[in-house]
Amino acid sequence: MSRMNNAGNSLRIAGMMLLLISGVIAQGVPKLDIQVDSEKVNKTELERRPGAVINYLPGDTIKYLIVASNIGDGLMTSPEVIDPIPSGVTYVAESASGEDSAITFSINQGETYMAWPPTYSVRNSKGVLIKRVATPEMVSHIKWNINKNLTPGETALLDFLVVVSK
Repeated sequence: MSRMNNAGNSLRIAGMMLLLISGVIAQGVPKLDIQVDSEKVNKTELERRPGAVINYLPGDTIKYLIVASNIGDGLMTSPEVIDPIPSGVTYVAESASGEDSAITFSINQGETYMAWPPTYSVRNSKGVLIKRVATPEMVSHIKWNINKNLTPGETALLDFLVVVSK
């Protein structure tokens, strides 16, 4: 009789595992798609005309818009987007935004991130560590931790400004 109970328990456990596995498979797979677009903010009158050539000069401001989309068929939990600051431009302080996002910044090529304003330590002439606030020119990467789950087809809009370097 105990053999029958053990066999019955094994079948029940195997059946429950199959249900759990099929539930995981039925949930689908999330897939993050990133689209980045940029637009010169301070266009001249000529540059505003349809088909006009856009010239980028030192001091011009560019807005980067990042559209992060879940193009998969499963729930994406707490996605993270990291964008390096392009060469030849400088991040505009406190311009990064993203709904439902915690935004952090790197000044060491993406090794570590911190909230604005990022800081770093240097030793003074006496060897004492002194904390300094990083300048916008020092920002190398921006990271958005999106604080919500993205359902299939849902998007998150993220953006930031840069200034063309001299």
